[in-house]
Amino acid sequence: MSKIKNNIDKGITEFYLNLDVDIIKESLKDDGVDVLHEDEKISKFSKRIKFMNKAIIVKEKTDNLLEIIVAKFQDAIEKNIDKPIASLKKIIEAKELSVQFRNLDKLTEEEIKEIIKGKNLVDLMDELDGETD
Repeated sequence: MSKIKNNIDKGITEFYLNLDVDIIKESLKDDGVDVLHEDEKISKFSKRIKFMNKAIIVKEKTDNLLEIIVAKFQDAIEKNIDKPIASLKKIIEAKELSVQFRNLDKLTEEEIKEIIKGKNLVDLMDELDGETD
């Protein structure tokens, strides 16, 4: 009996999914639903979801780029590559953090992130790619 009920429910669901939207709206109006108000609520909710999705994607891209830049700086410090180290020192001096981050070889990942926070990551990445090639 349960299988029959599931098949009926599935059939009804598929019927409504394939039904013309105008027919569904008319049916809802007949049942006393304010379709315009509901459309507005759905539209706002949809916009909110799209905005949140874009924000999540941007954050993930930024986090990934930040991880790559930090790794490049750490690699440059370990290999003692002058140009990337000079770029990092320039950022430190510009932010007046030279006392706090005197020993570059002891910088942690979080400290490097703090140093480059607020910088244009794409420009910084381009600069690093040019310096390490």
